Amino acid sequence: MKAAFWYGHRDLRVMDTPEPVVKPGHVKVKIAWAGICGTDRHEYNGPVFIPVTKPNHLTGKIAPLILGHEFSGKIVEVGEGVSDWKVGDRITASGNLVCGECEWCKSGRVNLCERLAFNGIGQDGCFAEYIVVPTYQLFKVPDNVSLEKAVLAEPLACGVHSTKLIGDVSGKDVVVIGPGIIGISCVSAAKHNGAKRVLIAGVGNSNEARARCMGADEYVDVTKHDLVQYVKNWTNGRMAEVVYECVGIESTMENAVNVSRKAAQIMVMGVYEKPPKFPMNYFQEGERILLSSQAYVDELAIVLDRMSKETTPYEDLITRRISLDRIVEDGFEELMSNNNQHVKIAIKIADL
Repeated sequence: MKAAFWYGHRDLRVMDTPEPVVKPGHVKVKIAWAGICGTDRHEYNGPVFIPVTKPNHLTGKIAPLILGHEFSGKIVEVGEGVSDWKVGDRITASGNLVCGECEWCKSGRVNLCERLAFNGIGQDGCFAEYIVVPTYQLFKVPDNVSLEKAVLAEPLACGVHSTKLIGDVSGKDVVVIGPGIIGISCVSAAKHNGAKRVLIAGVGNSNEARARCMGADEYVDVTKHDLVQYVKNWTNGRMAEVVYECVGIESTMENAVNVSRKAAQIMVMGVYEKPPKFPMNYFQEGERILLSSQAYVDELAIVLDRMSKETTPYEDLITRRISLDRIVEDGFEELMSNNNQHVKIAIKIADL
């Protein structure tokens, strides 16, 4: 089969490799679609989390590894002991790899597993024709949801999970910084949970229509407007009660604090390649609350259920469809040059 192996900084190679062998408690999946995540882009330009000097603490794997963790497809083989999944089932999957033994796993908060790893980072991922995954990662795709649309369930689940951690957002003014897939996942989740108004901020306005389609009430291009002043005007001086930071750079963290009102909740979603300086005094003086979110638990099921019941054109969040052979040129290098132009680049691997 063909697969895209990460070898090092901006060194991703599409190569022929043997198909993976199914294991007990696992299934083998033929992949229809795979999505390039912001984390994948960080790793391509990194490494950030990929093990390069010592093996992963859960899987024992080390680079080179097949990158990628967002995918949809069909089961083509089931391993020993698997009884609740069958060949032909249409699925998508969590990327979480967990030990199942620590206190976090036993409490249900598997995304905080003491030995947490991920497909595509701790072991071979989905930028390939086939993948073998444990059954605990699987989610059934409803019959009326296309596999193309289902590839978006994993990133959209991140917004659902983070909004659960925030708690009650109903009736509140919300600001989302970053109009990529994670930012838009937060827009969607906040609106589904009753937010009064949601403003999303980005560089340029290429993703404005998509953000509004997913529930954004207002969009601001930060190259044309000062975000803090814009939010001040938008809220009549009250500022935002909830802020999602979905970029992961120092300036967006500073903006997240500065657009928040006293006692506001700030949810950090961005992945930081460099530790940011933090405006602690302003943050502390207003008794603001800093929150963070790590992936998801089982929220993919919520997203898939919404996809099956709503007419929202989720597939419009895919801003480019590419082939696996062109994953470097049309995928990662495109994101390195024009990241602000995209929400999700998806790789079509097979017609299923």
